[in-house]
Amino acid sequence: MMRLKLECKSALIYLFIVIGVVAMCACDRVKERQYYEIPAAESANCTNLIWEGKSNYAIIYGKDAAASEKTAAKELQKYLKKISGVELWLSDDASEQEGVWEILIGKTNREANGLYTVDRAELGKDGFEIKWADRKLVIAGGEARGTLYGVYDFLEQLGCRFFSTDTEVVPKRKTLTLDITQTVKEKPAFEYRDLFWTCSFDEVISAKMRLNGSVISGENGRMISDAYGNGLEYAGEHFVHTFHSLVPAETYFAEHPEYFSEINGKRTSEYLYSQLCLTNPDVLQITIEKVKEWLRANPNAKIVSVSQDDSFVIESYCTCEECNQVNKEEGSKSGTLIRFVNAVADAIKDEFPDVAVDTLAYQYSVEPPRKTVPRENVIVRVCTGVCSAHAIGSCATSDGIKNNIKRWARISDRIYVWDYTTDFAEYLCPFPNLNSLQGTIQFFAKNNVKGVFEQGNYQKGKSGEFGELRAYLLAKLLWDPDTDIETHMQEFLDAYYGKASDSVKAYLDYIHKIIADSGKCFNLVVQASALFEGLIPDEDLNMLDELWKNAEAAVEKRELDHVRRSELQYRWYKMKSLRGEFADSSRFGELENEFYADCNALGVLRMNEGANVPWVS
Repeated sequence: MMRLKLECKSALIYLFIVIGVVAMCACDRVKERQYYEIPAAESANCTNLIWEGKSNYAIIYGKDAAASEKTAAKELQKYLKKISGVELWLSDDASEQEGVWEILIGKTNREANGLYTVDRAELGKDGFEIKWADRKLVIAGGEARGTLYGVYDFLEQLGCRFFSTDTEVVPKRKTLTLDITQTVKEKPAFEYRDLFWTCSFDEVISAKMRLNGSVISGENGRMISDAYGNGLEYAGEHFVHTFHSLVPAETYFAEHPEYFSEINGKRTSEYLYSQLCLTNPDVLQITIEKVKEWLRANPNAKIVSVSQDDSFVIESYCTCEECNQVNKEEGSKSGTLIRFVNAVADAIKDEFPDVAVDTLAYQYSVEPPRKTVPRENVIVRVCTGVCSAHAIGSCATSDGIKNNIKRWARISDRIYVWDYTTDFAEYLCPFPNLNSLQGTIQFFAKNNVKGVFEQGNYQKGKSGEFGELRAYLLAKLLWDPDTDIETHMQEFLDAYYGKASDSVKAYLDYIHKIIADSGKCFNLVVQASALFEGLIPDEDLNMLDELWKNAEAAVEKRELDHVRRSELQYRWYKMKSLRGEFADSSRFGELENEFYADCNALGVLRMNEGANVPWVS
């Protein structure tokens, strides 16, 4: 795309020695911008941004810049110094007289002279533009996050890669020569991009991966500060399953059982088995007031969830006469829900015109209504939960959700998706879904989906099952579903595993191929012993053992921890299947304890969504 060059001025040191009868010397450092004799680039279409460790370029940001634009300028300065050793001059636009050699970050007063323009309305909050105005490099976009994303994209063009919180690649180059005819303009495929993976929660890596979901559930989740662009925040105590918070049973059920589901002729408020009566006018009014209370308490929030509670049974919805009548008219159990959410959305839109009400198409409500259309300020978040081995639309098990998403797309312009990308029954089960990620996200993009929430291992601790790799690939796909995913994967493997990359790649290729060749489907709740039963012969098991042995022997220090942590899922498979070393019953207890001790030592703390890894001293 572009090739650049930057240079920085070292701070000049002025040594003042004041001699007195008793005085000693005192020193003071004064920083001044320094200029160098830098040759012109060989081509008129290029400029030497940095030449042989020197530069006349300055990084300029607006005096009144947004916090994220200031971060963008500082990040650019930091990484250009890492690349070249040169610290470019950094200043706001009011303090630095306009010059020829400038990198303009975000909205500055340099736009007023008409040399260039930036259409921020077109770019939205997250889009960005990288272009040249004569010899000035412009990196600008949406003031919320776009400019910051543009800086990270620019650095990626220079060869930087931001793989995880502990792995990045920064090339070393004393000279950066850039083509000033090249421009880049990008907007994300989805307005909302969220990975509910613990390894992506840090706000800095979130910004580098261009994730803008900002939700917290208990002690888990991502909160992005203004310095890194904030995010799409949800108001209230929860970002999903909010019925029990909006109309708490402990507050209302004793005196008003009619507020809750009637099931088999009886009103019930049992959590995880019941919902609200959505045709009751008092329930609607209580909900409206609570939603307004949440939004007033969080003026940054742009979304509020009015969504059914999770449930152990599908039939948790209210079956009173009024609710039954509405659902009959609508031909779907979502009828009462969408009418209810529409009423909430209508009630808040005057006070909160920029807020959307989010609800779920989940379990009993997954099918859209036949008559009622969601309001413009309503988001319907469709939950998937289908085969992980194949992209949606690529096997018969996903036909239902495929058709439902298409039907929701016909009646709503703002669909979000809640997708699942891990095994909630066994977080450490080998989960060969990497080949299906791109096809599924491409399906979303082609069917009017505006936001995607990818749920994974979201609880405290690190992933022992390629969570960092999966998160990186998902982030790339959520920005551009048609990106070159194979290149991204290879780059990640090379950086994250170092000289063990080939062995790890061979293992991943093997487990994905045997599942593909078997034609098996598997979903988000599967046991390792069942998933691979009959698929891995003894000779292949020995080959896989050798791959991991070679991987560990090839690396040391940080990369060794990466290898050992990723190997845990393979050891889990052998332990649960009583294969390999775990086939020896006389040693099983010893090896099991060793396995759990290694999990804890490597920071892998969760065995599944409901249980910690046992502690072994």
